[in-house]
Amino acid sequence: MVVDIRTWEQTFQELIQEAKPWAKWTLKLDENLQLDCLAQGWKQYQQRAFGWFRCSSCQRSWASAQVQILCHTSWEHWTSQGQVHMRLFGQRCQKCSWSQYEMPEFSSDSTMRILSNLVQHILKKYYGNGTSKSPEMPVILEVALEGSHDTANCEACTLGICGQGLKSYMTKPSKSPLSHLKTGNSSPGIGAAYIPNQGKNQSAETKEAKGRGYEKLGPSRDPDPLNICVFVLLLVFIIVKCFTSE
Repeated sequence: MVVDIRTWEQTFQELIQEAKPWAKWTLKLDENLQLDCLAQGWKQYQQRAFGWFRCSSCQRSWASAQVQILCHTSWEHWTSQGQVHMRLFGQRCQKCSWSQYEMPEFSSDSTMRILSNLVQHILKKYYGNGTSKSPEMPVILEVALEGSHDTANCEACTLGICGQGLKSYMTKPSKSPLSHLKTGNSSPGIGAAYIPNQGKNQSAETKEAKGRGYEKLGPSRDPDPLNICVFVLLLVFIIVKCFTSE
């Protein structure tokens, strides 16, 4: 669903008041929010989420588990009032030239996860250590994703905000660890690095076995021509001797 900031703020306020009934917080979107550009007394929080995008030109839709969300938070202790400014970073369509950054849409489950993580951060930073010990809720894939994160069309990546742009990508594992052999890829896959060594070991074992066989049979030598001639002459002499004696 398209982000309805009023619904988001209401849900956010309800989650805060479950832990701190007297606390009052406001939430608003701010498309000008910048990483590490904080007003005095403000804190920064960043998370990623699973979201959906739709191209306004071709109506193509796609999903991403790398939707970046940047928040700046401030809290006034004496009035127990706080503010959250949030920026959602967009993505562009891969198929359309000169496409614009489209804003993400989130399912109700993903929305609750985003707001719950934000509340956990606020409870930890502004209401004392140990107030909330719950770990951050992880990103849940709503559909299977193929390929790596499209850093070229990610707004957060182009601004140096997307951590996925600096770290390893999310990729779909190969169906077979030996798939590189079928495609002719020179780089062995995981679990296949042992194959070249295995071939070498087998060749060495074969040579070693042959060597042992040769040792048992003894050294083989080619026949000497001189010995053959002597043998033939000796044979002829014996035959002639037999005829003359008769």
